[in-house]
Amino acid sequence: MKIYALIGPSGTGKSYRALMVAYEKGIDYIIDDGILIHKSKILAGTSAKRSRTSMEAVKRAIFEYEEQKSELMRELERQKPNRLLIIGTSENMISKIMERLGLGFEYEKISIYDVASEQEIYQAKTTRALQGIHTVPLPTFELKCHFSGIIKNPVKLFFKTKDTNEIKEFEKTLIRPTFSYLGKYYISEKAIIQMIKYELEKSDFVRKVYNIKIHKAPDGIEIEVTVGAGLCRMHVEAALLQREIAGSVEGMTLINVKVVDVRIIRAYY
Repeated sequence: MKIYALIGPSGTGKSYRALMVAYEKGIDYIIDDGILIHKSKILAGTSAKRSRTSMEAVKRAIFEYEEQKSELMRELERQKPNRLLIIGTSENMISKIMERLGLGFEYEKISIYDVASEQEIYQAKTTRALQGIHTVPLPTFELKCHFSGIIKNPVKLFFKTKDTNEIKEFEKTLIRPTFSYLGKYYISEKAIIQMIKYELEKSDFVRKVYNIKIHKAPDGIEIEVTVGAGLCRMHVEAALLQREIAGSVEGMTLINVKVVDVRIIRAYY
């Protein structure tokens, strides 16, 4: 297996550039922040960006947790990739990852300074410093069940093939991880309930609100609303209400809404 290492300081845009590097080198497998990625899908591991503290994030990124390490090693053995790209902040980090995953010691080094301009690196650092935003080289739909706090607008990347000039499209997602210092904000349950109540009150379908509950999950929240509603087209209107509530809460808080359960206990003519 040929191993490549994309190396650069934290916040310099490595995950953003990883797709371009992988495309140009013909690499289908990427290890980034504790997860194994293959063709826009997470195969194994737990992302460091789900960690609650920066220390836990570092440990996950270098596979200090036995269960995570074993899972990824099994998947690598099963997949048997010909080429693998590992993303890291230093040569020491790359060496630790390779040693713990039993990948040997030899790799081809690619510096972020060789694949990104000074201006691009500066912009990446500024975004990280001012907004606490990280990049994951995966489509938003793939991350939805793995992260809370996904920024809603994915970014599309376009690369042109050298031989045929065919345009290839890739997608990356911007997230604000839990451990980001700017991500350490707290949104009270009461505030979320007020957002939901506002959406319910806007709806002509809802005649009375009986209860609103928020259930916390590791990767987001589940919402349960109990209402009295108009009798006409109840299933259609309820589905629309689910989308409105989820869209409003995610748009205002960046919290991943996993489920919106609309319970109708009384019908009004």
